[in-house]
Amino acid sequence: MANGGENLHLHWNSSDKVFHSREDLIEWVQQVGRSIGYVIIIKRSVRKPSGIMSRVCFMCDRGGVYRSNKISSRNTTTKKLNCPFELIGKYERVHNWWTLRVVCDAHNHDHAQHIQMKGHPYAMRLSENEVQLVEDLSTQYVKPREILFALKKKHVDNVSTLKTIYNARQKIRTKKNAGRTEMQVVMSFLQQQGYVHESRANETTNELEDLFFAHPKSLELLRAFPHVVMIDATYKTNRYNVSLLEIVGVTSTNMTFCIAFVFMHKQKESTYIWALNRLKSTIGCICPRVIVTDKELPLMNACNIVFPDAKQLLCRWHIYQSILKNCRPLILDLQTWNSFYQVWMKLVDSPTKEWYEYNLAGLEAILFYHPGVLEYLNEVWLTPYKEMFVSAWTEYLNPGSNTSNQAERQHFKLKLYLASTQSDLETSLHYIHEVIQSQDASIEVSKS
Repeated sequence: MANGGENLHLHWNSSDKVFHSREDLIEWVQQVGRSIGYVIIIKRSVRKPSGIMSRVCFMCDRGGVYRSNKISSRNTTTKKLNCPFELIGKYERVHNWWTLRVVCDAHNHDHAQHIQMKGHPYAMRLSENEVQLVEDLSTQYVKPREILFALKKKHVDNVSTLKTIYNARQKIRTKKNAGRTEMQVVMSFLQQQGYVHESRANETTNELEDLFFAHPKSLELLRAFPHVVMIDATYKTNRYNVSLLEIVGVTSTNMTFCIAFVFMHKQKESTYIWALNRLKSTIGCICPRVIVTDKELPLMNACNIVFPDAKQLLCRWHIYQSILKNCRPLILDLQTWNSFYQVWMKLVDSPTKEWYEYNLAGLEAILFYHPGVLEYLNEVWLTPYKEMFVSAWTEYLNPGSNTSNQAERQHFKLKLYLASTQSDLETSLHYIHEVIQSQDASIEVSKS
């Protein structure tokens, strides 16, 4: 019989080894098996009439004989080689531990190399202790890739893949949900945590299209600091490709806080109007003085309709990102680009209209040999929208509110949690809840 070129008895000689639980016994046996190139599985378990598990019999995954009940003319193969390897684990009730006895430690086939074990479906399975570790780390919002790294660090012979972790998390979630649909779980979570929420479904299919939700503490902060609201959408945060609209406020200590969130199926004006009306009905008579957005026309129109008295500003950060995308390829010289950037910043920071005209002339001089860039700036930004982002027209409204960099930082925090585009709505919601809890703690610290 083949033993892989070594006496394997030394691996299984556990006469002096005891295990505190059945799970520890199984995990040790399978880890030792993997370390020497064999997959060990449970052949059968014996339970006493009292219900206590008393015996576990182990075998090689290539043990036994394949028996087919089907009559077929096709040539078939099987990995079953009637391998004689066998171990028996026994529960010692007197000592409340498990022991292991070697029945046969020989194999009638060669062992697999580690690289071959990586593709073995049984070898990639997680033990009960490993599943528990996956569950514990998942509740702490650890990413699947980092969970896999933790498993391999703890068990160097672990050959699981990232798909193994995703499958394990899905099984854990399915068991936890106890047969409830994803939307039932989402709605139940919102109710349990006290969120103000409202949704609407497709009239034909009855499928959820839009979901508005806001945490009570966030609404309390908004009532205390209602003057400036920043709105932006985050994309590719879930497997359904549903957009997430985030509404952000700013405290007196210049800290951002999440006000409300909206899962939206489409970025249409009617959807934005519905979302903003939900916010308006939630906060009552309190209305923002300033609303900062990017240049998304459906959202801008919706803000004008729902909050007509609020002054709308455009986010300077988004504007510069657009300029960078459209103009940087046209200005190849780095020194010219740096000069342009400095003059552009002076232009948007112009304190008066006179200074604006002066700085505009300087910009035109810098871009004398780049007429396409100047044309883009005038037609896309300066002529139609300068009153919405240049300091000469905006600074009197609310100093420092002409950019949503703070909202972008808030978005960045959220995107760290929503890093996977494969997240479902339930997972995304839990991540959002974690961000809200974190922001509340930070704001409390800033007060002291």
